[in-house]
Amino acid sequence: MKVATALRAGLRRHAPALFLRFCAATDAELGHAGEELVARALRRSGATILARRLRTQWGELDVLARDAHGLVCVEVKTARRVPMPRPRGAPPIALAARDRPGARVDGRGEARLQRIADGLAGRSHGPARCEVWEVLVGPGHRAPEVARRRHGMSFPS
Repeated sequence: MKVATALRAGLRRHAPALFLRFCAATDAELGHAGEELVARALRRSGATILARRLRTQWGELDVLARDAHGLVCVEVKTARRVPMPRPRGAPPIALAARDRPGARVDGRGEARLQRIADGLAGRSHGPARCEVWEVLVGPGHRAPEVARRRHGMSFPS
């Protein structure tokens, strides 16, 4: 049992896209794998990951990174994409904006992110911004979709 758990954790950490494609992930595993995918996307864009699941006096942050423009406070939302039943051959229905995982960050969540960014910017004496990233895990063997949904200091509705 411990070996299987260690193998799942190692696969989730080192190959999160593969893990999400071929393993039935629990909700916690889904979230952690999503955070790893976002951290990798940030690294590919030139950012340095400073912390993961950072607890501050203003709240918890999924990923803290630094890029050429300053600190980036990232909230990650991961969800399973459940396909709508469709007649065979019919084109898939695009997800409405309100149904995407990033839409779960409401006004309170935005305010919490802003407090964290303001507090960390004050400590580092540099600019900080907030970003909401989302990860959609498709059915079957489709690769997870990682996207930055909202970025900058203000959150468009």
